[in-house]
Amino acid sequence: MIHPIISGNKWRKLKEYIGLAQINASNSIISFGGAYSNHLYALSYVGNQFNIKTIGIIRGNELSINSNSYLKQMSEWGMDLHFLDRESYRKKIIPEEIETENVIVIPEGGFSKVGVLGLEGLKNELNKQIQADYIITAVGTGTTAIGISKFLKIKTIGILTLNNLTEIEQNSQEFDLDNFLEIKTNYIFGKYAKDSQVLNEFCDTFNKKHQILIEPTYTGRMFYGLYDLIRNNYFPKNSKLIALHTGGIKLPH
Repeated sequence: MIHPIISGNKWRKLKEYIGLAQINASNSIISFGGAYSNHLYALSYVGNQFNIKTIGIIRGNELSINSNSYLKQMSEWGMDLHFLDRESYRKKIIPEEIETENVIVIPEGGFSKVGVLGLEGLKNELNKQIQADYIITAVGTGTTAIGISKFLKIKTIGILTLNNLTEIEQNSQEFDLDNFLEIKTNYIFGKYAKDSQVLNEFCDTFNKKHQILIEPTYTGRMFYGLYDLIRNNYFPKNSKLIALHTGGIKLPH
């Protein structure tokens, strides 16, 4: 509902960085991601629209700009793409040929104190609509769930989508969350983005029933987990729930 490309939490995690880049027009933005990164896709579009130079560091030196339609589109929007071998990418090495003066570096997936700050605006948006008892959201880096817990002070149920609970716990320690955040680890379906017939069928049924698109990597896992928690009477009777759709483009199977 925010935007067809920079949708959901993609915009929220980027907007404070965009503001920083606009303060100094010479600034460029570097960030990291895989071959189908929603985060980099959104960043490249934002850079194009706001005339901000963007640089994407991509996992996989076997890839090129023409490896898929996402990378090609990102390049056409003006993002300068660099492809790293997986070991260099794991260490988040910035290639020597990239000029790092006047550069803003956004961590992979957008997690940082700056990224979390972008969730503050969600407080007024939601409070105008409903006084909720619980908010449920998908968890990748934890930026969205941590931001909700910090600013809304509402019990937040994070549905983990990959096996990085330790990372989420470490990220959470940087903020005073007062035990508002609870992470559920039962809906990963083995590993990140692993294809699952059960999950695919759930997403297809959900899309047809509600006319709201979800995808199996993030929002599908979140809604599947929410339905399962409801079936198992996790929430007290008459609880008011917000399921936060975090956007993202629909990735192909």
